[in-house]
Amino acid sequence: MGNAPQGLLRSVFTPPFILAAAMLISSALLAGPVASVLGYTRIKKRLELKAELHTLDESKLAPYVIYKGRTVDGKQILPPEVIDALGTEQYLSWVLEDTSVPPNDPLRNAQLDVTYYSGGHDLVPHTPDHCRRGAGYNPIRMDNIEIIVPGLGLDGDRLPVRACTFGKTEVFKREQVEVIYTFYCNGRFIATRDGVRLHLNDPSHRHAFFSKVEVSFPRANRDQSIRGAEKLLACVLPVLIEDHWPDFEAAERAAAERKAD
Repeated sequence: MGNAPQGLLRSVFTPPFILAAAMLISSALLAGPVASVLGYTRIKKRLELKAELHTLDESKLAPYVIYKGRTVDGKQILPPEVIDALGTEQYLSWVLEDTSVPPNDPLRNAQLDVTYYSGGHDLVPHTPDHCRRGAGYNPIRMDNIEIIVPGLGLDGDRLPVRACTFGKTEVFKREQVEVIYTFYCNGRFIATRDGVRLHLNDPSHRHAFFSKVEVSFPRANRDQSIRGAEKLLACVLPVLIEDHWPDFEAAERAAAERKAD
């Protein structure tokens, strides 16, 4: 009987139990005092836009003009089910017309969609890769590429984007669409959903936001769409950075200074 407690302890404190306990203790420390000392943050603070997306100044997009997308008082309202699918009320969805090209040019009309998300933790970016499948489209070709967009301070003016080709076949109709998108996440341009999630979860960041910018040209093929995206994004992205998206680095510096005080 005297050896029973020791036998019980040996049966409980097995190597797997000790390893699991050590991992739990380490996780608790990393989530608590150690994380505080190292400046690691899991739940991120929200950053507000400088100005709501629907207020974007159309005059700064020349030669593009809004063909469709504004409603009364300049506020565009999408159907509730669409907003639910987006997961945000910060959005812009315009059909643009490039007045510098002939009416029959396949790049004359463009669809521009911008959404914005911030704060919390485990933000999940929505992408056409998944949303288009829900609408009955099948992926044909999906590539992570770089296009040339000057004026953003990027190395070699190379902007990472994802170029997607989708197809839909019906009884007497075959449709193919090209979609090109990029993310602006915590001050960086990133082409992929996984890349965004990795950057958002950087433990040293106190804030978190991302914005998806998506363009398509209904009458253009893949090569034409990539060329059109270079031109359109060169107009749109500098305006979003200057007038709408928050300054991530400034917000992080301010938060660090407040903590130091």
